[in-house]
Amino acid sequence: MTLTETEGLYLLLAFGVSMIALVWFKTDTEQSAEGFLAADRQLPMWQGAFSIAISWVWAPALFICSMQAYTLGLPGIFWFTAPNIVCFFVFAPIAIRLRRLMPMGYTLPQFIHERFEGNKPIHLLFLAGFFLTMVAALVANAYAGGILLNQVSGVDVQTAIVSMFVIALAYSLISGLKASVFTDVIQMVLVLGLAFIIVPWCLSEVEGFKTVSRGLVGIEGIHGNFMDPRIAWIMGVPMTIALITGPVADQMFIQRAMAVKFKDIVKTFVYGGLIFGLVPICLSLLGFIGVELVNEGRIVVDNPEMIGPIVIGALLPKSALYAFVFMAFSGLCSTLDSAFCGISALGGVDIYQRYFRPNAKDKRLLRASRFFMIGSAVAGLGIALLEPSMLWTFMITGSITAALFFPIAFALFWKKVTKRGIFWAVLLSLLIGIPYSIDANISGDADKIAYAAIISVGIGLLVCLVSGFTNKNEGFDFDKLGNSS
Repeated sequence: MTLTETEGLYLLLAFGVSMIALVWFKTDTEQSAEGFLAADRQLPMWQGAFSIAISWVWAPALFICSMQAYTLGLPGIFWFTAPNIVCFFVFAPIAIRLRRLMPMGYTLPQFIHERFEGNKPIHLLFLAGFFLTMVAALVANAYAGGILLNQVSGVDVQTAIVSMFVIALAYSLISGLKASVFTDVIQMVLVLGLAFIIVPWCLSEVEGFKTVSRGLVGIEGIHGNFMDPRIAWIMGVPMTIALITGPVADQMFIQRAMAVKFKDIVKTFVYGGLIFGLVPICLSLLGFIGVELVNEGRIVVDNPEMIGPIVIGALLPKSALYAFVFMAFSGLCSTLDSAFCGISALGGVDIYQRYFRPNAKDKRLLRASRFFMIGSAVAGLGIALLEPSMLWTFMITGSITAALFFPIAFALFWKKVTKRGIFWAVLLSLLIGIPYSIDANISGDADKIAYAAIISVGIGLLVCLVSGFTNKNEGFDFDKLGNSS
């Protein structure tokens, strides 16, 4: 702990005031649903790329990347970073397909409703999965901010968690996706700029890349082979499945796919993935440095998730730790505000407009969307205050996205998959995969965690294939969708 509690609170206050003030003075209070939920579908490519890159900087990208480098060495960071980048490329064709089929849509559950001809159980099942992933984003990132501030300054974890929710919610309510994208660009520049200063500074305080090279084996000293089959199994398999499937069932990605200019979709997500990749690659160096510092007896690590700030606190002056905490707040709050915007679309369009006010005008739809933002903040805050493990939250969320991945892909690209098939594919994946994943993570059994990931994604694939190949009818006519909204 190198900051005082007062300094930690002032830093949090400064961040919150600056973000809210920027949105208040630089954007207008949004009065249209199209602007609030889809940024008028005129989001420029570079803004979209920076926005989706920072929105994907969940707590894992800021903390778990350093932890994986520290605990599992080179293979740990390889299996975390590679699928994290590739997932953007996998998502791009899905984004194009969805936009072509539903050019004026807002959410993927909205597409599912149209694709399966208004089938309520299917729509609600997908909607539940999407809501769970968004709430998980709120929980993981607010909790990460709370733990960080507690570790570096002693500020009460729960006070910090509440503050993170209040800050992100306050400016998200003003102009929705436009506020999110506006702050995303600023926050991504802050994250990259500060990372490119802090990490080289740390390297200059040790023996540079010589120190990094000695830390490539991890704290146990045995993980130098990045293709280590054991690490590939216990970490590579579940991490790759969780990360590759993540964007497809993530309303943050879907919302930006619907908002960016159509001609720029591929470039937006390709550049977004490359920009994002700089963050875990850069911050992983702190984990490798941490290995050497522990071996030299210069630091003691009680919580490997906090190895990054521990290294900075040991090597650099207090100002650098200020910068790192500010950078972390930027990355974490960018995901929080993006999740709030995603929930506003799911709640406003897929619940309020779909089931309560089909002809709702902008004013009512906006009010409902903002209401769902506030409601999700209350729900997410309640869970975050229970202080769940960041890694557990990430991996269990991965079982949800894995369950939805193939049903979504088949719904988008294969006309033969049936209503019954898609329903059971998702339901069985969730009912079997989530409990198994929870049990695996609680027990800490690495093999069970890998099996849980395979089971979650495999059930959906198998049931969808059986459904489609046994369907004797012609299948769904995608031309029906056309200009669905």
